[in-house]
Amino acid sequence: MVSQKGGVFGLEIPSKSLLYLAIFSAIVLLAPFVLTEPYHQELLFMCHYYVILACSWDFLSGYTGNINFGHAFFVGGAGYTAALLNLKLSWGPWLTLPIGGLVAAFSGLLVGYVTLRMRGPYFAAVTFSFATLLYKSCRVFWRVSGGEEGLGGVDYLMKTTQGNYYFSAIFMLSVIFILYFLSKSSLGLILKSIGENETVSEASGINTTFYKVVAFIISGSIAGLAGAMYVHVQMHVGPEVAHDSLSILVLIMAVVGGMGSIIGPVIGAYFLTLVNENIRFLGEFRMLVYTCGVLMVVFWAPKGMLDIIIRGLRRLKMKRDNHTTQICI
Repeated sequence: MVSQKGGVFGLEIPSKSLLYLAIFSAIVLLAPFVLTEPYHQELLFMCHYYVILACSWDFLSGYTGNINFGHAFFVGGAGYTAALLNLKLSWGPWLTLPIGGLVAAFSGLLVGYVTLRMRGPYFAAVTFSFATLLYKSCRVFWRVSGGEEGLGGVDYLMKTTQGNYYFSAIFMLSVIFILYFLSKSSLGLILKSIGENETVSEASGINTTFYKVVAFIISGSIAGLAGAMYVHVQMHVGPEVAHDSLSILVLIMAVVGGMGSIIGPVIGAYFLTLVNENIRFLGEFRMLVYTCGVLMVVFWAPKGMLDIIIRGLRRLKMKRDNHTTQICI
């Protein structure tokens, strides 16, 4: 297997991974030519949105082992920032999106600084508290946030559904490529070492505090950009973008797909979003079936669906190699 090496980040990318990412990118970009209905393109937009959130969550929590229960804090903060700037100052999406991302990056710095020395349940509790505080603030300061109903009339991102699709698709693919490359760089290796044993990492001279804050900033800024994008596409923002259920959903997607891989959350986000949509006919039993399905996947594949796919491909390769050997004999 050939690898691409070099650069200040010490990148080492298997050529097969690059090929798979290229094939996936081609499928995503060509999908609207096959799925021409607006409904399908809107559904795939939601897949892209959740992929971005799950991958950004995984870059922090999947690698460092610090489980973030407050990812909605970045999404909601940037979403409300984008909506308020658009409604109050008439700033367009091309200004509000990057500003929302910067606000989320600053929030990541803030949360990272507060949780510097925290680990395990303490870290999870504090991150959860940040998201809960934002959610409650949206309801308390209803004159600014619109309360339960939220704020409507936000400018659209693109004029067409297909335009929204391609914007989210390019954004998603960029996030996947960037985070995957970073995960294979020296930064990714350091984050993984922190996740495996933070004490040993510190003893070996790694400034774990610095790298965790960097991971928080990267994770938060990407989630914030996704939140601002979502608000402009929906042309509305409400407390649901900061609700703890969003944080839990993103966590589940990453776990089901396979934490600590970047690619796993992509699989988990697509799978759960499409399954949830296609079992709507079950009505009130939908959430019961959905939850049972998630539990079964986690039970039978504790390392995620990516692990099942990799093991399946290895078995196929072994069978093919054995068959080739028998023919040669």
